Amino acid sequence: MDGWNELAAGLNAGSIAARIIEECTTFNFATLRDNPLRTLLLSTGIEVEIEDGLVDTGCGGGGYYRPTPPTIHLHPATYRRDNFTLLHELGHHLQQTHDQWGFTLLDMADGDRRKIEERVSDQFAAQVLMPVGDGDCRDASLHPADVMAGLYARSGASRPATMLRVLDMVPEGSRWILAVADLDGVVTAAASTYDDPQPPKGIAQEGFRRVAAEAMESAVRREFHEGIEYKTGSILDDLRVEAALDHEERFVFLALRPTTVNGSGTWKYQWQECPNPVCGKSFQTRLSSGRCDTCTDFSCPHCNRCSCTAPAPPTKCGTCFLPYTPAEMTSGKHECW
Repeated sequence: MDGWNELAAGLNAGSIAARIIEECTTFNFATLRDNPLRTLLLSTGIEVEIEDGLVDTGCGGGGYYRPTPPTIHLHPATYRRDNFTLLHELGHHLQQTHDQWGFTLLDMADGDRRKIEERVSDQFAAQVLMPVGDGDCRDASLHPADVMAGLYARSGASRPATMLRVLDMVPEGSRWILAVADLDGVVTAAASTYDDPQPPKGIAQEGFRRVAAEAMESAVRREFHEGIEYKTGSILDDLRVEAALDHEERFVFLALRPTTVNGSGTWKYQWQECPNPVCGKSFQTRLSSGRCDTCTDFSCPHCNRCSCTAPAPPTKCGTCFLPYTPAEMTSGKHECW
């Protein structure tokens, strides 16, 4: 099979995708990279069905491939996300119709086949949409945030896809946490190459907001003692951060690595005062049962209340029924006492 047996044994998705691209003569990959939708619509080997009448589920997007007749069904989203979706589904088509790799897939158990086929399709889309050279790989090992920003500017890929492409480029064994955040510090995508967990998506990181503000002036390279906050209330500290704005100046690409000798960040825990005036105790957030979905405060382990479940403080004295002043509301004691 001219090397395909070795590729199949190793199940290296990146190498398999690269071989499929190298051997494919059906498509012009330069035009596919520049405009996947237009190129596929003009193709005679595969159809594209655009299905834009679907119920809006939030972010939209996605698609799937049907082999008979060969058709990509696209659920439109942003053009950058559509680019990756189209090329991912084209990857399924080229894998299943390949005269050697296609038969290898058929010999696999269903679960194994689906897993490797998805990984190869991801790699196929990434390699077509975001070609890289030796210089990019070298730079990614040193300054991945800069490489993410540059790759995003020169490709038609989405920010999360760009982040994952660079994640694949960093050397094996290196310790990086990669993330994409908006200018308010809210994480939209994240990944880690080692045991320290990635920043949780959807949570505003005050440290990332500060870094984004600094990145408006120039690329950021500094110690990051603001730490990464997690849903449990724990904070990962002792990190260095590098950051670069995207060319649209709407999001920031971040790369963090540990500074400690053992190669991991260190953990610390916040203290919070209970918002319930009847309780008023302070507690470490790691002792809480978790954040409230409504107010995002941690529930107090002593009274099990958060900001939105705490009773409102009285505005009038219960003895003389005169209004409290702001100072009296804070202390809970009125002058008639």
